[in-house]
Amino acid sequence: MICNLMEPILTKVFIIPFHVRRLDISIMPAGFSGGYVSCYSPGNDYVEATKKALGKLAEDGLNPEEILQPIHEIDTKNWSRHISEQWPDQADSLLDQDEFEKEMASGHVVYGPFGSYT
Repeated sequence: MICNLMEPILTKVFIIPFHVRRLDISIMPAGFSGGYVSCYSPGNDYVEATKKALGKLAEDGLNPEEILQPIHEIDTKNWSRHISEQWPDQADSLLDQDEFEKEMASGHVVYGPFGSYT
C-alpha cells in the first residue's frame, strides 16, 4: 500500500450550538451578559469536538450554560454555501472558504456569529 504524505488527513467538523455567559475577563463586550453561538469544531467524533469547543469557550472567558441541540456535522468544502444560507447578512465578516479549511485542518475552533443579550 502506497501512502501519499501530501494528502491532508480528513477530520470531521461538527457544528455545536451553545448558550454562554460572559465571565469577568471575556471576549464578549462588557455590555452583554450572555449569548448564543455555534462553534465549528474538528474532531474524530462529536464528543472530541465538543471537548475542544468547551476548551475554546473557557479560554475566551465564556461559560457554557448549555450545549444546545442538535449537533450537526459539516463537510468543510460546504462552508461558503453554509454561511451564505445560515447568515447571509454576516457572511462577509466570517472566514472565507480557504481560511475555514485551514483553521479546521489546524485543529482550531471557529465561532459563528454571536447572538448576545444584556
